[in-house]
Amino acid sequence: MCYATKRKIADCVKQLMRKKEIRKITIQDIMDATGMSRQSFYYHFKDIYDVLEWVECNDFAKRISCEQNQTLESWVVHTFRVLDEERPFFERVVSEIEWPKLLPIIEEPIREQICSILKRYEKVHASGANIDFCANFLTTSYCYYLMDYVYHKKRRSDQEIAHDVQSFLSMLDTRTVLRSVSQASQEPRMVG
Repeated sequence: MCYATKRKIADCVKQLMRKKEIRKITIQDIMDATGMSRQSFYYHFKDIYDVLEWVECNDFAKRISCEQNQTLESWVVHTFRVLDEERPFFERVVSEIEWPKLLPIIEEPIREQICSILKRYEKVHASGANIDFCANFLTTSYCYYLMDYVYHKKRRSDQEIAHDVQSFLSMLDTRTVLRSVSQASQEPRMVG
């Protein structure tokens, strides 16, 4: 019963967001549309931002879970599909909520998936601290990339996204690019 009530409120908020800015949606608007009492809203949520966080957990985080042997490439394509399926909702959220406040809401489920994928890659023979650094770096980068993608109303096909991920991974795999920068900085310089 609790989930059904939360779902009804969340779906109502998503519908209202198609017509109004988030800050202009009132609890009374939500309750009038659902036919519930204000107490019912406050029993389940503290405010509209709590509803948005619940939507993120139930309509985004659960849907982006990677399958057991899923590659980074196919997971990224899947994530973009999830975003595109509910684009009007995500566009409204990304355009009306400050990104630093939005980041913690989407960061954890994305980090979990990235960690899971990194640990499966055979090439990763690194300590837990190195995997944590890579996961944190990729998570933050990917979250901001997703928000930018939605905010600027970008569109990419599955093939374009897959190609971009392949290019990114192949660039990281060509360690000579990274080594040449670090080796060049260690070479002695002649002065004068």
